Amino acid sequence: MKRGWFGPKRWGWGASPATAEGWAVIGVFVLAMGVTGYLVDDPVWRWALMLVEIALLLVVIARTYDKNARTGV
Repeated sequence: MKRGWFGPKRWGWGASPATAEGWAVIGVFVLAMGVTGYLVDDPVWRWALMLVEIALLLVVIARTYDKNARTGV
């Protein structure tokens, strides 16, 4: 079985990257948010695209979450 990209945080609730793939997903997400904020002038479209990016991140986390994965955070 492949190791999950995201796992539970040590303290608190939520998910944290557990592998290099998880960190890459977070990096792409941050880059996409920055590019969207910089390139899209219309505030309505900017917020709409950012909400889509957040939704996609949550889907990726949900699909690659492993409750047994160890995270460094």
